[in-house]
Amino acid sequence: MGKTMEEKAFREHVSWVMFLLSILVIWAHSYNAELFSGGAPVTEGIWLTVHRIQDFLSAALGLTAVPGFFMLSAYLFFRSFSWEKLPAKWKSRVRSVAVPYLAWNLFYYLGYVLATRIPAVYRLIGKPPVPFNGEELLAAVLHYQYAPVFWYLYQLMFLILLSPVLYWIIKNRTRGLVFLAVVMAAVHFHLDTMHPNTDALLYYSFGIFMAVHGRELTEASYGKGRILAGIGNVLMAAICFWRMGKPGADVLWIVMFRFFLPISIWLLFDSGRMGKTRPWMRQSLFLYGIHFILVRVFNKAGALVLGRVLDGTAMAVLAVVWFLLLPAAVVASSYAAARILVRYAPAVWRIFSGGRSLD
Repeated sequence: MGKTMEEKAFREHVSWVMFLLSILVIWAHSYNAELFSGGAPVTEGIWLTVHRIQDFLSAALGLTAVPGFFMLSAYLFFRSFSWEKLPAKWKSRVRSVAVPYLAWNLFYYLGYVLATRIPAVYRLIGKPPVPFNGEELLAAVLHYQYAPVFWYLYQLMFLILLSPVLYWIIKNRTRGLVFLAVVMAAVHFHLDTMHPNTDALLYYSFGIFMAVHGRELTEASYGKGRILAGIGNVLMAAICFWRMGKPGADVLWIVMFRFFLPISIWLLFDSGRMGKTRPWMRQSLFLYGIHFILVRVFNKAGALVLGRVLDGTAMAVLAVVWFLLLPAAVVASSYAAARILVRYAPAVWRIFSGGRSLD
């Protein structure tokens, strides 16, 4: 494919793609048609149109973000990997993955415990009082019971622990290709390994394969070959999307759609023309952790306040506009919170960001 990216350009490309995937994650949880409809069915009239627009962006495109994160995590772990680097890499992942996982789950749990005991907030959240005891605390912290978005880090930790085995298998190109085919077959036959999930194993293993055998392709400079490869992935994603929409579609079509689309973003996005990422684009794990709270607050508050003065078509149009603008509001709010922590509570910031820097 010709020239490859310089190291600085590669790091910038990673930052841009991570930011784009973060926007998709926010949309994945931003669906608000049922909230804004005020009880009107979203299966008819203008609300059906609202539902279809939001469902496509959230349930279809939005859910391709985490597979992209799995692939990128694996690629970065095994890029220039050698066995002597394993202890240091595991140690760094304790700080950047395990510690934030525990901290965010504890934060969500204590937040729900407190919020469900405040009448005004309770009405907004719509949850009964959350039990406060040791058993519930363990379920919350270890099994993301009150922070469902952290299923991703939960799965990622199992994959990181399995990394030496996966690397040994995939280091041999032929053995690696056979392994990927076996995992795809397991997805097709619903043979879910649970810890980790089979689809997560597929995405992560492919990231390893490309880090070991495909760096020349993955890190090729933006140009004709890269564009053609990206278009090919878009076409494959489109075929999978078409097939997964048919009644009784094989789950493999869904998994492969979520496989090809983030690869398309990686290949087709020209980060070189976009310049350097800004600090508010580099919130990374902190944005992932806080976005779920912000989305729910913005959506519920918006529906509650605007529903008092608008109805019908106006409310339907606003629901779509609100949905489309939520990533901007969430990113801005998250960045404001991040800056406050960086300045006034840097130790807290390091815990919740996994030691990452905005600058």
